[in-house]
Amino acid sequence: MPLSIYLFIALLFIPVFNLNAGLTQDFPDAPALPRERGEVVFSCNEKSPNQIYIIGISHRDTLTRANGSDTLKSQIEIYRIGEWLIQQEGLELLLPEGYFSREVSDKKEDIIKTSIPDNGARVSFDTKTLENKLGKEDAYINAEMLLMESHSINSKQVEDINLYNAAREKINLLEKYGDDTFESLYIKSGLDYLQERRSAAMLQKIPEVIDSEFEAGRIKNKKAIFTIGMSHLSGIIKYLKQNRIEIYSPVFTPYDDYLSGIKLLENDFGVTIIIPRTLADNRELLKLTRLDDVH
Repeated sequence: MPLSIYLFIALLFIPVFNLNAGLTQDFPDAPALPRERGEVVFSCNEKSPNQIYIIGISHRDTLTRANGSDTLKSQIEIYRIGEWLIQQEGLELLLPEGYFSREVSDKKEDIIKTSIPDNGARVSFDTKTLENKLGKEDAYINAEMLLMESHSINSKQVEDINLYNAAREKINLLEKYGDDTFESLYIKSGLDYLQERRSAAMLQKIPEVIDSEFEAGRIKNKKAIFTIGMSHLSGIIKYLKQNRIEIYSPVFTPYDDYLSGIKLLENDFGVTIIIPRTLADNRELLKLTRLDDVH
């Protein structure tokens, strides 16, 4: 498959949003994250006892599953950000993007399965250990899995399985038809819509999941970490700033418009969005993910 199709597929995950604020603006009530870890790019309702901390992540290559030039370093920073939030905010719940299963035979989909200490003890991996664990390309392991392993943090999925599978199906179709064809343009319009719907669905499900875990006594506070790809952040920030989600279906497609208030804000959640330092300093990536106008 030509390189152009790989780049084309990567761009499909980037919603077309434009923001007016800057990464350099101050959020005095947000957590005082150490600068070497990352940067707070958005924060609201910081005084609420209910908080969601969104960390932008850099995925491995969608098709080859290889680490990119920034993946390993940013994954280490994600681990350190998560560790810092757990220590500072008493977080006990992790909500990762993606759909995962508990079936041993389904290793490709199982993005968070790991060994969790039975005694609930928390340990911290040193940098060399993180490099060795996260740098492997013959096995899927990420910062979220290591946080679970070292800090006994619980996890729950927030993906809508139907939207997740529909988006994957569109990606497979793009591989089949290639780029610069009528079919690929039609497929891409549907995929763009589905990716926005995925972002919105995950965002909308978070309060329900946190409330359920809190009421069941599995977490002591209504706080959680939500990790999601960088390409989704500009859309999420737009929704939060306008206090409304508006997603319109492409023409000549069977999809419906999605218009709604934001359940996180309706349920008095504060939101802080953090980008790992390596990714925040990558101007090309910020432009690619429509975050350059917020820098």
